[in-house]
Order: sequence, then structure tokens, then C-alpha cells
Amino acid sequence: MTPILLLILAAFLTLQQVEREEPDLQVVKFTWTKEKQPRSSMIRGAQNPGGTVSSAPTDGRDLGSRKAAIRTIDKKPTESEVKPVENYQVRLELKNTGANVVKGLVWELQPTAAPDDYQPKRYLCALEVKPKEKKVLEVWTPYLPVKVISADPKDALKEGTLSIDQVEYADGSVWKKTGWNYRLPSGSLQKLSEGTCSVF
Repeated sequence: MTPILLLILAAFLTLQQVEREEPDLQVVKFTWTKEKQPRSSMIRGAQNPGGTVSSAPTDGRDLGSRKAAIRTIDKKPTESEVKPVENYQVRLELKNTGANVVKGLVWELQPTAAPDDYQPKRYLCALEVKPKEKKVLEVWTPYLPVKVISADPKDALKEGTLSIDQVEYADGSVWKKTGWNYRLPSGSLQKLSEGTCSVF
């Protein structure tokens, strides 16, 4: 290889991998809350989708057959009932302390206590953060952020630390945490719209 080609290759590699111990995208604040979202298999009319459920039409049946149908429903309440879905809202406040525009990041929550088989979920998020700018990222997830839940929501931050594994910048460079060698499929970040995440 010619010396000029070697210099260009070295410059390209330097641009692609940012060598720094800590990311310049800092987590200013992290909180999460749990919310149950009840679902019902009952069908509501299009004119009043959120209203109360009206009684079923009689469709010509006599009172005795309708009472028998109601008793059958009472004996099998679980068939018409769907358990509420638990979702968690994760809220990150991030600040770009560097000079490059951030385009996306990979982060995970590392709980202070967890079972031996616990495998943390990682989130790839598309979020543009300009230098010195603060941004809030809100994510809804079905995965419990931490395995040990305190009775006091104020203590939620004591149950784990948020770790940024990778930061992608607008100029094409990438910062990776020491020991983080996971390779995302090509174009993964570009498939996400601003402020959204995918979990893996």
C-alpha cells in the first residue's frame, strides 16, 4: 500500500471509532413508572367506543333463555376477561457534553440485585442531541426495568444504574463502551424514527 492510502485509511478508522473512556452523552436523570393498561374483549359501538357497554339485543329470545345464557356467562367469567397488561414508562434526560451531534444510542439498565439468569434488555434509540443540548427520551416497554422493586417510587434510582453502551454521531463516528463488542445489523438506527427505540 502507498503511504497516502495508509494515511487515508488511518484517518477513516480514527473517525469511525471514538476513543474515550466515558461517553460525552450523559444521563442527567432516569426514572420509570409501572402502569397497568386494562384490556377488555367486550365489543363497544363505533359511536361510543370508550363508553359503557350496553346490554345485548334480545334478538327475539324469550326471558328464560336469556337468563340461562347470563348464568352460563357468570360461570365462565375468565373467558370474557383479559388480564391487564403491565407496561413500564422509562424516562431518560440526556445531555450532550461533547462537540458532535448525537444521532442515536444503545443503553441498558443494570440492576443492583438480580437473579443469576437475569439478562438485561438493551435499547437502540434514534435521538438527535446537539452539542450542549438536553433531550428527554420516553420509552414504553413491557420489560421490567429492574428486578427488585422498592415500595417507595423515590428509591427507584437506587435499584440500578443506567449504562450507555454505544453512541452514534452525525459525522459517522461511533463511541463504544470498553468491552462492548456487539455489532448491530447495518442500518438499524436508520430504520427508527426520531425519539423511538427498539429492544434486543
